Amino acid sequence: MSQGRDDAGRFEESVTDQEILKVFDYEDDPVLTAPEVADGLRRFGTQMTPEGVRNRLDEMNDKDLVSRKSLGARAVGWWATVAPELDSSTADTADARKESDEWTEL
Repeated sequence: MSQGRDDAGRFEESVTDQEILKVFDYEDDPVLTAPEVADGLRRFGTQMTPEGVRNRLDEMNDKDLVSRKSLGARAVGWWATVAPELDSSTADTADARKESDEWTEL
């Protein structure tokens, strides 16, 4: 995935917070390192360095989307504090099932 530039010539972010949150949602382990998040993004076809992921996770931490904990001298574990938003077609399907007889509460 290539990055575009804004009017000032700076690189625009091409990976959304939602894409990063989806990595946490799809992985079996709820606590991930920045390199693990970068690997997860690659599986979705998005390239981002572990350093870039770390910077984004710091920004997302400031927005209360993720939390972090130091796991040692250099290791940091991250986890999502919110779920990713569903894309519109998936949300419509979920709403339709919720309104139909297929949806049952446990």
